[in-house]
Amino acid sequence: MLNKLSIKGKMTLLSAIVIFVIFMIVNLIQLFLIQTLTSKQEEDSLRKRSEEIQVFLAEQAKYLETEGGNIVLSDQFLERIVENEEMVRILDQNGQEILNISNNFPELNNEINALERGFSRINIKEDTVLLYRSPLDMKSFHGTIIIGQNEEVFEGFLEKVLWTLILGTILSLALSIVSGRLLAGKLLSPLRVLTNTMKKIENENFAERVPVMETNDEFSQLSLIFNRMMDKVEASMLQQQKFVGDASHELRTPLAIIHGHLSLLKRWGKNDKEVLDKSLNISINETKRMIELTKELLWLSQLENHREKQDTIGSYQITDTVNEIVSNYLLIYPNLTIHNEIDAKHTIQLAIPEEQFKQLLIIIMDNAIKYSGENKEITITSNIMNDNYRIDIQDNGVGISKEDIPHIFDRFYRVDKARSRESGGSGLGLSIAKEMIEEYEGTILADSIVGEGTKISLIIPYIS
Repeated sequence: MLNKLSIKGKMTLLSAIVIFVIFMIVNLIQLFLIQTLTSKQEEDSLRKRSEEIQVFLAEQAKYLETEGGNIVLSDQFLERIVENEEMVRILDQNGQEILNISNNFPELNNEINALERGFSRINIKEDTVLLYRSPLDMKSFHGTIIIGQNEEVFEGFLEKVLWTLILGTILSLALSIVSGRLLAGKLLSPLRVLTNTMKKIENENFAERVPVMETNDEFSQLSLIFNRMMDKVEASMLQQQKFVGDASHELRTPLAIIHGHLSLLKRWGKNDKEVLDKSLNISINETKRMIELTKELLWLSQLENHREKQDTIGSYQITDTVNEIVSNYLLIYPNLTIHNEIDAKHTIQLAIPEEQFKQLLIIIMDNAIKYSGENKEITITSNIMNDNYRIDIQDNGVGISKEDIPHIFDRFYRVDKARSRESGGSGLGLSIAKEMIEEYEGTILADSIVGEGTKISLIIPYIS
């Protein structure tokens, strides 16, 4: 049942229970202390009363009659000093009762004569009496005096105290419920605002934010964290929408081209060998471009899903890996010149797997070749800086303007859309390179001069 209650209901119920239990404990302690102190006060009062009677009897003993050397006590003498609901009983040294005076005091049997010295409490029907027994010495008389008082007044006082505490506890319970509800409502008001904001966001209103209070408490910190999280979510959603839009646009173009040529062939082109060959070649090229684009999109998907890094990075020689890539490109492009100035003395181990390192080099080399002129010339250099290994790849291409430099790592971004489309670029290569190198805590930088060329720098941490 408790699980079905709201947080406000739980806080109200729990605070009421806690306050009620605290009041009960405090009231029980108070009742015990009152009972103990009152009982002690009753005993002190009865002891004092006994002492007063003994002093009075001692002062009057010289005026009392004697029989055989013993003092003779008369009822009339003690009746003057016995108060209401009080009893005085005097026993001789043999334990025989010689006097018993009471005033509205319950009847006692003779068993009380055997009581030990000090205080005793005896229940008589519905009454409780307090008795005090002490020695009585007057002249030649040596006996015992027993004085008793009815505790009806004391019990009535305790009963009133008990009912007062019970009523106070009930009142405190009612007040704790009301105050707990008000306090819970006050404390949970920021949570209510957060809930309402989430409901608005649920309806795809991603621009909504939680107002941050200046209380600097947990709710304030929660609001700040939630707003920062929503900023990232909104940015991610916008980036995703842009990504989907750009990907759709990139895929739509080759599909439209392929569809157009297939329609041409269906109508009349299949009977014309020249048209047939041309349409098939164009369709094949566009299909290759779609395959490359799809492969790059899969790369990005893997990076965004934070694929786990390899537990152990295999050992490999940087110079051998770079030489392998350079040899492949020289074989593919006969008119390409590559100046490989990688320092063979650097035998350090990069903190990135060899396959990912190759992919980075291929992406940068592809871009350098695509955007260079007829006499393609690329220079590769390296150096060690602090705990990082830096590789610079410089081309002699058309260059990139300062306005475009900050955006070249954005997805689908092209400096010259028409030119890059002719060369088959998708605008994803550098974006993949950036996300890949950052996955291994590295950095990629770009520096370019229009008309002279572009330099891309890979800065990768090394292990040893």
